[in-house]
Amino acid sequence: MTLLKFQINMLDITIRILSVDELNDFRTIRLSALAKAPQMFGSTYEIEVLKPYSFFESCLSNSIVFGVYHKDKIIGLATLTREGGMKLSHKASLSSVFIEPEFQRQGIATKLLHTVIAYSKEQVEQILLSVADDNQSAIHLYQKNGFQTYGVELKALKNDTGYTDELLMKLFLF
Repeated sequence: MTLLKFQINMLDITIRILSVDELNDFRTIRLSALAKAPQMFGSTYEIEVLKPYSFFESCLSNSIVFGVYHKDKIIGLATLTREGGMKLSHKASLSSVFIEPEFQRQGIATKLLHTVIAYSKEQVEQILLSVADDNQSAIHLYQKNGFQTYGVELKALKNDTGYTDELLMKLFLF
């Protein structure tokens, strides 16, 4: 389902919700994100490249995945997962926000976030996310769009070189 078509810096960009028909696109951009920005994700390229296609199909089935396309090539994504259960279903978690490096700093992530927020307003009351505390460009993007920090998870991510704290952020949609 196409949600938004726009032109930015002479680039024709389309944002749409991915279905299982775009399974290969989803796998491609997910693995690219893990390879090019490993410090920003809880998983790793080495782990997910070995996962069967059913793993990626499950991801698409259990969440709303927004794909960003330029010339029919996927260049970005964002994943929105609604909480389960009656008392939590008013919230959704935003994760896996990524734009290919050669398309960054052109306003595409802002358009993607606006699309996710607009879609979410019809579905939930709050969007929650966590972001590495050293990812200043992402933190700025979220703050600029109304997200507020409500906590810090110390040592949230661990790799060979140490730990990364994550900011917990929330946007109220009403």
